[in-house]
Amino acid sequence: MRAPKNPFLLIGYHSPKYFCDRKVEFSWMEEQVLNERNMVFYAHRRMGKTVLIRHFFYHLEKKKQASTLFIDLFGTATIEEANKKIASAIIQKFGEFKGGIGQRMLNLLSALGATIGLDPLSGTPQVSLSLNPPIATEKSLEVLGEFLMQEKKPIIIAIDEFQQILHYPEKNVEAVFRSWVQALPMIRFIFSGSHRRMMQSMFTDQSRPFYNSAQLYDLQAIDRDEYEAFIQGFFATSSSKMDKVIIQDIFEWTRMQTYYVQLLCNKLYAKQQMVDPELLAEVKHEMVQQEAPVFSSYLELFTDTQWKVLKAIALEEKVQSPQSQEFVQIHNLGAASSVATALKVLLTKGFVVYEQQQYQLHDTLLMRWIQSLQL
Repeated sequence: MRAPKNPFLLIGYHSPKYFCDRKVEFSWMEEQVLNERNMVFYAHRRMGKTVLIRHFFYHLEKKKQASTLFIDLFGTATIEEANKKIASAIIQKFGEFKGGIGQRMLNLLSALGATIGLDPLSGTPQVSLSLNPPIATEKSLEVLGEFLMQEKKPIIIAIDEFQQILHYPEKNVEAVFRSWVQALPMIRFIFSGSHRRMMQSMFTDQSRPFYNSAQLYDLQAIDRDEYEAFIQGFFATSSSKMDKVIIQDIFEWTRMQTYYVQLLCNKLYAKQQMVDPELLAEVKHEMVQQEAPVFSSYLELFTDTQWKVLKAIALEEKVQSPQSQEFVQIHNLGAASSVATALKVLLTKGFVVYEQQQYQLHDTLLMRWIQSLQL
């Protein structure tokens, strides 16, 4: 794999050289796997949980300690769609299509009702997961599980955006997945999600199927000192330069949201010049303006009160009591009851999050855009 031209990657995982820190989390993951425990990672979007899992998988695969599967449920709307993603990942991982399809894989495909054709361009085998004739999801998962249990090497399956199953229209979806996991005692699972409350509830509520079935980890921001050294290291080897004051400014402006730290550094690195406050301000403005059309379209999603509440929280950055008389009056929000109703919607839609007894916008760049409207 070629080295990236810009070391501040925005998509995917390349190698340890371009991955910052997370040593504590990595050690914790190793301990869970060593002791046969399933684990749960939850963090807001753009904090780097997916890249962390891929970093962990990279080392497991390189040392040949386990076979790894990464399944992203983002965008799935039914349990059938989730089932197809799981089946597709397993078939692609163990299919060995380049050297021909083995009998065990043929048996799996037959049991699933999947079909094999040829890619019209490459001529290589191509699997159709139409699952025709269709079989029940539970039966399909059972067949896939039996296939996996025959593997000699340990298997670790990561299911990203796992809270998505809560939105499926089918009944008892959590119970279906819990039964599948229980039927695979020698396979380790990593469940990750970007909705903290949903993920916490799924695994800590005594009335839920996944109660006490995995070890939980609340992923926080990367250590500032480690991130600072990481950033300075790459700028020191280029024609660009960046001092600590600038880096601390970046951390404050992005609120340590990993993706935005990476994006800002990516754009600054591309300038190939000394990074001073003027250049930093220019790139910040560029980032905000690039997203302005998207953020403007959000206005159609809100009522007048919802927008006012969102804007008020953005301006304050962190709010303890959005229904207090002082906050309502300062921002001209109307009745406290209307604020409470609007806030509930904003929390449900994920625009606002509640952490450490404070309300704040989930998306830092959206917050900066709203703040820029007041200038």
